[in-house]
Amino acid sequence: MKRLTQHAQVWLLLAFALAAVGALMGLGLADEHQRIQTHELERLSTQAKAIEANLTRQLSAIQRSLMSIQNALPRWQSSTAGWQEGQQTLRNMEIAMPSVRTFAVLDAQGNVTFSNRDELLGRNFYQRDYVQVPLKTLDPKLLYVSPPYQSVLNTYLISLTRLLLDDAGQFAGVVVASMDPIDLDILLDSVRYSDDMQAILVHGDGMIFRSAPALDAAAEQALLAPNTLLGQHLRQHPAASHMNDEQVFNTDQRLSVMRTILPAALVMNKPLEVILTRAPEPIFATWYGDVLMRVGAYLALVFISLFGMSLYQRQRTQKAVAAKRLKLATETSGVGIWEFDLINKNYQWDQTMFTLFGVDPKTASARNDDWIKLLTPPELQRMREATRATIRDNKPFSLTFQLTRPDGQVRSMHNRAALHTDDRGVPRRLIGASEDVTQRMAQEAELRVAAAAFESHESTLITNAQVEILRVNTAFTALFGYTAEEAVGRNPRLVKSGRHDADFYVAMWAKLVSHHSWQGEVWNVRKDGEEFPCWLCITAVRDDAGLVTHYVATHTDITLRKATEDEIKRLAFFDPLTTLPNRRLLTDRLHQAVTKVKREQGHLALIFVDLDKFKPVNDRHGHAAGDQLLQAVAHRLSTCVRESDTVARVGGDEFVVLLTSINQPQDAMQVAQKIHASLRVPFHLPIGQSVQISSSAGVALYPEHGLNEASLSRHADVAMYAAKAAGRDQYMVYQPTLDHAEPMTMPETPTAQAPQPRPRLE
Repeated sequence: MKRLTQHAQVWLLLAFALAAVGALMGLGLADEHQRIQTHELERLSTQAKAIEANLTRQLSAIQRSLMSIQNALPRWQSSTAGWQEGQQTLRNMEIAMPSVRTFAVLDAQGNVTFSNRDELLGRNFYQRDYVQVPLKTLDPKLLYVSPPYQSVLNTYLISLTRLLLDDAGQFAGVVVASMDPIDLDILLDSVRYSDDMQAILVHGDGMIFRSAPALDAAAEQALLAPNTLLGQHLRQHPAASHMNDEQVFNTDQRLSVMRTILPAALVMNKPLEVILTRAPEPIFATWYGDVLMRVGAYLALVFISLFGMSLYQRQRTQKAVAAKRLKLATETSGVGIWEFDLINKNYQWDQTMFTLFGVDPKTASARNDDWIKLLTPPELQRMREATRATIRDNKPFSLTFQLTRPDGQVRSMHNRAALHTDDRGVPRRLIGASEDVTQRMAQEAELRVAAAAFESHESTLITNAQVEILRVNTAFTALFGYTAEEAVGRNPRLVKSGRHDADFYVAMWAKLVSHHSWQGEVWNVRKDGEEFPCWLCITAVRDDAGLVTHYVATHTDITLRKATEDEIKRLAFFDPLTTLPNRRLLTDRLHQAVTKVKREQGHLALIFVDLDKFKPVNDRHGHAAGDQLLQAVAHRLSTCVRESDTVARVGGDEFVVLLTSINQPQDAMQVAQKIHASLRVPFHLPIGQSVQISSSAGVALYPEHGLNEASLSRHADVAMYAAKAAGRDQYMVYQPTLDHAEPMTMPETPTAQAPQPRPRLE
């Protein structure tokens, strides 16, 4: 009784020690998780504050600009010269403030009287929110922040408005500044330090204005639901907020930080909200690996401790060979007991051993070593090495091997043995037990295969080590069209498309052999012959000895994902109407071109082209005709340049031509002349109409007119406006004197006579 009590105390002490180690390890991991989360939230908060500071500066600058326009408005309205001064001032403000796309002054009837965009002059926007709300509030101190609204070019904008009152305190109109969404996109993207990070700008009414990267419709709806974190935040407008936003995305948990942009110095009717979120997987990837490593180490510690304690207890309780034989005989069923005399090399078997090995005891040799002939040479070598190691190191003998019985059956046997020594410590006998584990190993292999094959709902197939298909699931049939009967017994090359060369598969198998897994994108073919892209994952299933017994492969159809990626790239960098590069792609190519010519000390040219007489086409024939005309213009411009050059559409009827490499300025002049002549030729539209327009273009050369993208763009724009001011239907090369030229005078009746480009913004 005393011995049993001591035995229990030892095991209890070991259990307590292991539990304490596990608890300390768990607390450490929890603290590390909290530290990582706190650090990440601090990073997100810092980036959110950076956006807040940037937008606060922009809003304050816009506020000052609007107030300066208010103060100067009486002088501008007093004379024709004042009107010209106002127009030039607004254009200068646009150049000085890239965050603002449009400045405009609207009278009490909603008509545009001043604007840096000539095409907006005379237009009426009385029904716009940025007119109606100031009209109703009549608060001259209020900076009205409009909800995002869609312009005629399907661009979402936010306008900032200040109220104008006459001497009697009555509504006299508004002064408006529209924020440039591209500038905001650049700002949001600049704070994203990780691909999984989402930066969102939301209006105080709950409308998403900009997002980097763009959100799909489902994500927007989930984000704006009434019970979400954002919905609560919009009602409370705290200075900062962060938490795990499971309420925002029901299918995804993310770390989030929100900030309300409502500067104390500005009297804004609505705030702007900044939301920065990150997926937890990349953040805690290292932590997850640390968890697995520590858990593995802990389990190894537990296993080693238990194994060591068990061995220690067994060595104390199993003293005699007879006790060992009795324990093996009484605790196992269907297990054969054997002894091997190390002195005379004889084997002693019980009856079960002869049954297991299929040997007749009546015909057995005197040494009873006939069973050796049933093993293959490699298996016999493994048996001898294990026996030597047991004798040399006095280690427990445990080995699984295969043999072919005299009746032809291939069986798997598991041997366990202990070394018996005499009183002087000299090894005398091996005493052990043998068990037929053929069925158990087959069952274990079956379980491993089943677990690996059907944990996923993806298309799955299983092969043997010879790569013959053994099983497919229903998802495989649905994806490839082959039934189980058609696939089983065949090689997986059944779905091979033929797009990949032999080197591709050689590399695949090399990695599969070395790492026991492979995954990557491949092209497969369905039963009906249709080829499609798949994400293929192959895992090798191994037995206890590390030998590969099966391969498990899963296929995922990624056709939609690849199509979505291509469409996103197209929408992000190309104009949907003309398929020409848009402003973003032009900016990137211009930057690359300037960098190249700086390095090579070369030359390039930038040509700004603005269409004349475009608005009458819209007014007379409709927007469909205008769209067809823009497409025809894009085609003609493309035929006027080399394939290495770039033609981009940057506005409604505004185009930019980038000549990436020229030998002399005359080269750019020839292209400008070619463009000018090409656009004067009448256009025959698909709707059956024939129209004739002209163009005004401005040319800026590198390095003569600027050493960077901004100066080249500004000078080309100045030259283009000078061409329009000089009567249109011509092109001009930038000269420094144009910076101080008189502003372009407007026709007496601009709405009725002057050809206006399609409005870009409202």
